Amino acid sequence: VGLVDADVHGPSIPHLVGTREKPVAQEFQNKDGQAVTRIVPVEAGGLKVMSMAFFVEPDQAVIWRGPMLHKAITQFLQDTEWGELDYLIIDMPPGTGDVSLTLSQLIDLAGAVVVCSPQQVALLDAVKAVQMFRQVKIPVLGIVENMSGDIFGRGGAQEKGKELQIPCLGEIPMNAEIREKSDSGNISELLTEGLESQQYLMKVAENTAIEIARTLIEKPSRPPLEIL
Repeated sequence: VGLVDADVHGPSIPHLVGTREKPVAQEFQNKDGQAVTRIVPVEAGGLKVMSMAFFVEPDQAVIWRGPMLHKAITQFLQDTEWGELDYLIIDMPPGTGDVSLTLSQLIDLAGAVVVCSPQQVALLDAVKAVQMFRQVKIPVLGIVENMSGDIFGRGGAQEKGKELQIPCLGEIPMNAEIREKSDSGNISELLTEGLESQQYLMKVAENTAIEIARTLIEKPSRPPLEIL
């Protein structure tokens, strides 16, 4: 599994997986036998990871406009030696901006998963995200309700999914151990048998894998998308 941290302005994946390593550049031979220099992703927690956080200091702000974002995402996807992968997961920033458009142009995505908390204010943005993916012809695999419980409510994302005619892939309740493992850079431990979070995270992962398989079987190849 490969993991791209596409939130260039606020990269956090390296912290979550607990790595401070840096990617290295190596020479490889392409299919024509020519030498090419490619970036080798960092391996952490069983994942191959690429993030802007590897290239800047922890407190350094990335102040880039659209063309620079496009170039960075292109390098993460096309200039990285990912090797053989079953899945390449791209963690996108909130909103409907340049990164989403870049991804829709660069690769034929299997689909998108929209993650939101259950309160109405968050669902307003989730609806915009779903409509954006549909407009750029990226299948929406489903919606995930995050931080459900007494504080933000429960069931809002599931109801919105029914309204938008997309499946709810699962809910992840408010849980202190998720925050603790994230802060300490040990998110892989959340899948340990017996932890409360494990059943919720596994359900989301399994349902997402099912929707990916179904979408790849059913959908035809998408035509190239022209962004005006």
